[in-house]
Amino acid sequence: MVKNNYSNKKEWSRLYFHLALLTPLSLTMLPNLASANMLSPKVLVYTQSIVQHNISGKVVDATGRGVSGVTVREKGGKSSTSTDNNGSYTLAVSSLNPILVFSSIGYISQEIAATSAAMVTLKPNEDILEEVVVVGYGNQKKTNLTSAVSQIDSKVLKDRPAPTVVNMLQGAAPGLVISRQSGRPGAQGLDIQVRGATSANGSVSPLIVIDGVISSEATFTALNPNDIENISVLKDGGATAIYGAQSAGGVLLVTTKKGQKGRNRISLMSNMAWQQPANMPKRLSLIDEMNYVNLGKINAGDAPEYNAEDLDYAVNGPTFVLGANNLWRTYNRESIIDQTVRKSYNLYNHNLQFSGGSDNITYMASLGNMTQQGMFKVGEDHFERWNARLNLSARVNSYLKLDLGSSFIDQATDNPQDGGYGIDGGGNGLLRQLYSSRMRFPLYNEDGTYYRSGTSSAFGYALLKDGGFNRDRSSTYFNNVTATVNNFVKGLEVKAMYSREDINRQNRNFRRTVTYFSGPLPTSATQLNNPNNYSITDYKTIRQNYQAIIDYDFKLSSDHNFHVMGGYQLYTYDYQTVNATTKNLYVNDNPSLNFTTDALNKSNLQLGEREKMQSYFGRFNYNYKEKYLFEATVRSDESSRLSVGDRVKVFPSFSAGWNMSKESWFDGISGVFDELKPRASWGKVGSKQGIGYYDFISQLLSKSDVVLGDVRQTYLYQDLLPAVGLSWETVETQNFGLDFSLMNRKLKGSFDYYNKFNNNMLVEVSLPETLGIRVPKSNDGKLKTWGWEAAISYNDKVGQDFTYGVAFNLADNQNKLVKYGGANDIINGGVNERVEGYALNSIWGYLTDGYFQNEAEVALAPSYKDFINKTGVPGIGDVRYKDIDDDKKIGIGDGKLSNTGDLVYLGDINPRYQFGFNVNMGYKNFDFSFFIQGIAKRKFKPSNELIQPLLYSYYLPVSFQTDYWTPDNRDAAFPRPYLSGDHNFQSSDKWFLNGAYARLKNIQLGYTLTKEKLPRLPFSRVRIYASGEDLLTFSKMGVFKGSIDPEMKTTDKNEPTRTISNPYPFTTSFSFGLNIDF
Repeated sequence: MVKNNYSNKKEWSRLYFHLALLTPLSLTMLPNLASANMLSPKVLVYTQSIVQHNISGKVVDATGRGVSGVTVREKGGKSSTSTDNNGSYTLAVSSLNPILVFSSIGYISQEIAATSAAMVTLKPNEDILEEVVVVGYGNQKKTNLTSAVSQIDSKVLKDRPAPTVVNMLQGAAPGLVISRQSGRPGAQGLDIQVRGATSANGSVSPLIVIDGVISSEATFTALNPNDIENISVLKDGGATAIYGAQSAGGVLLVTTKKGQKGRNRISLMSNMAWQQPANMPKRLSLIDEMNYVNLGKINAGDAPEYNAEDLDYAVNGPTFVLGANNLWRTYNRESIIDQTVRKSYNLYNHNLQFSGGSDNITYMASLGNMTQQGMFKVGEDHFERWNARLNLSARVNSYLKLDLGSSFIDQATDNPQDGGYGIDGGGNGLLRQLYSSRMRFPLYNEDGTYYRSGTSSAFGYALLKDGGFNRDRSSTYFNNVTATVNNFVKGLEVKAMYSREDINRQNRNFRRTVTYFSGPLPTSATQLNNPNNYSITDYKTIRQNYQAIIDYDFKLSSDHNFHVMGGYQLYTYDYQTVNATTKNLYVNDNPSLNFTTDALNKSNLQLGEREKMQSYFGRFNYNYKEKYLFEATVRSDESSRLSVGDRVKVFPSFSAGWNMSKESWFDGISGVFDELKPRASWGKVGSKQGIGYYDFISQLLSKSDVVLGDVRQTYLYQDLLPAVGLSWETVETQNFGLDFSLMNRKLKGSFDYYNKFNNNMLVEVSLPETLGIRVPKSNDGKLKTWGWEAAISYNDKVGQDFTYGVAFNLADNQNKLVKYGGANDIINGGVNERVEGYALNSIWGYLTDGYFQNEAEVALAPSYKDFINKTGVPGIGDVRYKDIDDDKKIGIGDGKLSNTGDLVYLGDINPRYQFGFNVNMGYKNFDFSFFIQGIAKRKFKPSNELIQPLLYSYYLPVSFQTDYWTPDNRDAAFPRPYLSGDHNFQSSDKWFLNGAYARLKNIQLGYTLTKEKLPRLPFSRVRIYASGEDLLTFSKMGVFKGSIDPEMKTTDKNEPTRTISNPYPFTTSFSFGLNIDF
């Protein structure tokens, strides 16, 4: 068999390499530091004494208004003070002719002689006032922005022990929701959503645009966070309509770092993290497990499973006892989880960056590596990513500039081999086996062979270790060339761009036959992965963009400012996949597709998807003295996905704003507000969700399920009528916002309220089966989404050395399915994806009233026959459901909105009140920050496989389920143990948990030395830091805390229960890092 490439030796060698990298760098610093003046003893000789005296004055802004909170200090001295509410100050100085330094957030620092400091006028920092925000196909001054756009700075992504940039965006911007489904390296199931639901046909992800080029979510996830300059989140139609049919889910504009004119700079960033699984159920001891099973069987009217001898063996051993059938009776007491899962595992990040340039050429080049180990001790569980990037800009002459962006991403994921059972799903998924298979069944026999007893044992261990491999390899090549022509006509600029993204991915999956024994004789052998099989699947994706854009800025007089932009884009998409599979190989190691000769053992498959879209777009901006702002955009999209005659659709938007601070009368309230800008937008955007690549044409499928003359016959058939007249889902958006700043721009904030109306949502039409063919979707649905967002930040400094900043954002959204074909009134217990008149993924369940506590309560109980028709149910210790319709039985009625029986509406599973809280502080060379992210309202239900002990006889209890009802524990978390007691675990208010949480996403402490402050330092800058990720979580999970993560995303929409089942746990991480600038 192919051996595991990531053995302990290699893990230790990686650790040695990391330490070897850090140690010489640290040692080279020590001699210089030791000889530096700061470490040498000093003798201070005073030749004269200076008598302190006071200097008083006032600090005002350009309008003559006093500026409060300005730090005033004596240059070269230790004394400092701050101005009062009127801008006045008094400072004690010790020199005869002191120089005073005046500094404040939002203003340019000034050094002024004390003799001229009676009245000081601070000038605003133009970098702040002229802050530029990246928008669709261009940039705009933030002060002139009229739509809903959030900017995420690269500081959010700095020095964090997280595997992807998407992980780092949780809580970073209001309205941007990131969810995770798993903690598996390279397979987290990340989902990005902007402003809630857009369609009832699935999650509509935002459009990803990297350096002006449409890209994929997978490429964005794989970006090196150190290469990113900023990310703009476009949220309303006023901002996103310029991207038309692809922008209903919002737009993420990613700008990578560029070279800067100046000296050449080399930066080295190195980080090593230790990770631990954060939430895993804990197993019971064998004797406790057996006693629980016996009690559950007795309560269910069955005989106990274990007798006194079994219970004695469970405590005193031995592990193996030969039964009368020559099979082992086993009494394993070793933890299956401890034998399979690591206590801790590592994540490494190393990055090298080069930048610099001259007047005509600038460059930025980088190389990065991220390596993440998984939690399994055996088999393969590992992810590695390499990133390389070159951004080059060259001014050819005064008219022409060329920009080249080139990047390469190589990813390798060694997935655990699961034999087709899955890793973190239900059924016989590997983690389900670890959490709840029978503990008495060991992993190995006494002779070292694998033990297995049907599906009751943890047979997945052998699949992990010796069941083969499942490896993904992916390479992404991204190239972008832009030619910019300007300076030949004032205000006119022309850009031409071509880009190409190639993604080549290959999966190799080998399921090796594994042999198990349940007794000492060869006849007890059983096998899994029999016959063995091997498959290779190649995926190839090519995206190409051709763009031409003209920008023109001009003025009429000095007050009327205009900007006009027009462009053309051609986008092509080509996806191909080829699969070849062979089984019953005549070797069980080192597989090859050639290692079988029988054609019946071979199969192949080829699929392809292609799309072309051409677009014309434009933007018009006008402002009067930057006071009254107006913007209009329009885009016309034509797509090959739609039928001829229906391929073109136009997406317009309008937005306006009012910079009230520019008004002459604003001075009257300028003592409170520095800036105040109300704004509003309206737009139409589109979504391709639910539209196939070839739905508009008749398609033929093949089957081979007819036998004629003892020969299986292949035939062609049509399964779906062509979707003539089908169109994009069109979402109309409205946004009303307010931007403001106070206290000399130290306090800044914004608030937005919005509506989204999907007025022609795709609907699945159901007709009688006698038609003999499926009918296509139609644009007849309606969905409304509404919500609000708020963001506020405060930045200031205290004295000369202490700076701090605080930022908080909060967002909420709701939705309602207004119309969906008129037939969606079917109600089931649990999560219902689409019910007219209610939110998507609405929860319907029973109301509970504790447990039955005595026979008198049981005698009056309604019937539970719809759940389980068994004598003694309900009984004392069972969950007590409320008989809402008073019909003396618990049930769902007709299962329709007109008669839901005892089911009631319990809300929905959509997250509410998403928030992020960020604090950063700096004192001299130290910096400290922490970031908290969370959800204030959420409901979800763990799957019954995770919460119901003895769901089946081979689903064993875990530690958090031992808080069950007894006469002495009447308010327990769980009902009485009961084999297959489904009646106690129906969808109800009891089992839909409170998923609200607040998580310490990141905390960081750093120390920085610079050559300016320490001339003998061998580097221009060095920073040493410690950082933690997901270290603390505050929740109301009660007994489930520590076993189920409140952040965990529910299963895909194709899974009807929409529950959380046996997840691969998220991690908590702690890391040390070193950044060096040469």
